[in-house]
Amino acid sequence: MTVPRRQQTEQKSSPKTARKPFTDHALVCFAHDLIAGYGSFFFFTQPAANLLLVACTMMRPWVGLLGLLAGASTLLARQALSLSLVTVGGLEVVNGILAGLLVGYFFAPEERAVALALCAGPFAVLVSAWMGDNLRHRNLPLLSGSFVLVGGGLLAVGRAMGLSFAPPLQPTPIDWLPTPLYEFLRALGGIYLTRTPEGGIFVLAALFLSSRTLVMLAILAASVANLILLGFAIPVTGLAGSSALSAAVMAAIMTGGLFTAPSGRALLVALFAAACASVASLALFNALFFMALPPLSLPYLVVTWLIMLTLRPERGMAWARYWLPPSLPEISLDRARQAEARGLSPHSVALRAPFYGRWHVYQSFDGPYTHQGAWAHALDFHRLVDGQAFRDDGEKVSDFYCFGQTVRSPAWGQVVEFRADLPDNPPGEVDAVNCWGNYVLIAIGNDEFVLIAHFRQHSVCVAMGETVMAGQHLGQCGNSGRSPQPHIHMHVQKGITLGNPTRPFHLSGVCIGTRFLLDCLPKEQDEVLVPNVSEALRRSLHVQIGRRHTYMAGQNEWQLQIELDVTNQFTFVAASGAKVYLAETDTLFALYERCGPADPLFDVFVLSVGLTPMIDMEAEWFDAPPTRLLPLPPAMRALRWLLPGMISSTSHYRRAWDSTTHVWRQSGTHDLNLLGRPLWRCQTLSTITEGGGIIGFSLAGSDHLTDVKLIKIGFKSDIGVDEWDEPVVHSF
Repeated sequence: MTVPRRQQTEQKSSPKTARKPFTDHALVCFAHDLIAGYGSFFFFTQPAANLLLVACTMMRPWVGLLGLLAGASTLLARQALSLSLVTVGGLEVVNGILAGLLVGYFFAPEERAVALALCAGPFAVLVSAWMGDNLRHRNLPLLSGSFVLVGGGLLAVGRAMGLSFAPPLQPTPIDWLPTPLYEFLRALGGIYLTRTPEGGIFVLAALFLSSRTLVMLAILAASVANLILLGFAIPVTGLAGSSALSAAVMAAIMTGGLFTAPSGRALLVALFAAACASVASLALFNALFFMALPPLSLPYLVVTWLIMLTLRPERGMAWARYWLPPSLPEISLDRARQAEARGLSPHSVALRAPFYGRWHVYQSFDGPYTHQGAWAHALDFHRLVDGQAFRDDGEKVSDFYCFGQTVRSPAWGQVVEFRADLPDNPPGEVDAVNCWGNYVLIAIGNDEFVLIAHFRQHSVCVAMGETVMAGQHLGQCGNSGRSPQPHIHMHVQKGITLGNPTRPFHLSGVCIGTRFLLDCLPKEQDEVLVPNVSEALRRSLHVQIGRRHTYMAGQNEWQLQIELDVTNQFTFVAASGAKVYLAETDTLFALYERCGPADPLFDVFVLSVGLTPMIDMEAEWFDAPPTRLLPLPPAMRALRWLLPGMISSTSHYRRAWDSTTHVWRQSGTHDLNLLGRPLWRCQTLSTITEGGGIIGFSLAGSDHLTDVKLIKIGFKSDIGVDEWDEPVVHSF
């Protein structure tokens, strides 16, 4: 990653003056990390939500103070060991905080209890590192796992020290509050060892501010736990019942909220986890009671880990993409919607078309001839000219237009089996013994294999074990096997054995008419086109590290720069710090994962060119950008905030060539939808040249009008390379 160089004059300053900004910055970072630690296992992104959790613990000042001290001790221990990060998300901090809160919850105020709470920090770092590494090997999250070990150890040490126990907490009854709601709030407060309705209100507010989906899951999980307690005749007002509610809420949030995208299946998993956690909490509460040990977080952790270990792809492909990197469910839902719109559905495999140019679908999914039952998910392709599959009289196999045409690999993978010796059938005849004829079987991962069948005799040009790339030449279309006329057969199957059941797939990067599709499932007789790539457009949109674009927005300059992060991912970064990741393939330029501070111009840029095919034709296509990119009026923003699962956005793009100015005009219509029905709309227009890339973009909405033009391009400096900028002259 290059770093800009600036001309600097030597300035002399006292050590005190030079050191003070650094010290202030270090203290601010320390305080930020400490407060952010409170909500780290909820993956909160808003500082206000974390501050609400701090306020919850401060409802009992002694308990809250020890939590803060233990969190600070954890950060200091991490710094003393020169560790920038121990666990993903800094979960060691919240584990240290919880251990400190536990000391304050059980022991009365005195100096020795403070010293004991400070011991939580070093042990939280050590135990979190050890547990995190071991859990990561099984793809399990740490969550509050180290708190159970460290907290239990501190309790044992406190008893050995003879510390005085704190008097039992007596929550203040609130007569006007219904008992289920009262106990629900107590259970929420109990997550942070403040088992009072007042503490629960702060936790509920933090959840509501961050994710309404998590609030819904918490309410439903508590309802399930209440039903189980009622069935077991266990009072919810007791400590055992309240602990069961807390465990149910946490298990539901983890298994149905933070580690997956919202869906009906996720809701069922969450409710199942809540029921299991309720029973596990009751069992552990009573089993540990006689050892004078509290179950702490153990019930929800055990259930969460067991469910994650059980619902894995190797136990059933239905769970292949259920578990996602942890995030707030609204963010995960936006990602899932955009991924599915871009052909990355968890329920279907994305493949390239196995040919060049225009072909027709001879037989689609559930076709009338052979695509039935276990083999329903398959596509057959052939070529038609003026509605005919052959020239002359069609008596010879070579009369058919697709015979001998190039067959290319539909995916990256490894050739695990092939056959090339079978003869091609005369038209109208079939080889019923060797149904697949000459074929190539490619392993693409996850025990999935792509079969391409009916190759021309001796035309297969790959070897056993060879790694093939998408688009690589495999052989020629033929008429071997059960094939009455030349065609290409393609399907995805589970397992390596020929004839295994097929599974859904779709074509990516093809056109039906003028519509460019990343998730195409063509019907019979559809004409499928593999469009030509525009090399000029591809060059103009190609990303280069350090490239800088300066635009004029009104009277102000606005800059974008291309950077490469430590994970080798390219990003567009604005001067404001707003950032979006970008992916570039041979046919597509795509932006995803917008992050960083608010920047309305940056959002317009992402909306305008967020998905741009680099194909040499006029086309239209669809996308599903995150709703937060839309410049919504206040009423629509409030609706999006309150109804995250019901609100979505869709974008419809059209691109046409302007022959007068020799530029591509790419328009986009962006809708905010409630249950699929449009509520609000805005439009974007971007101008793309084949030499200068994106030279302008604009937005028109109900109360927005933005017009931005490129005025300079350049590169930032690097060691031995001076930065430069040159003006852009528009010819229109």
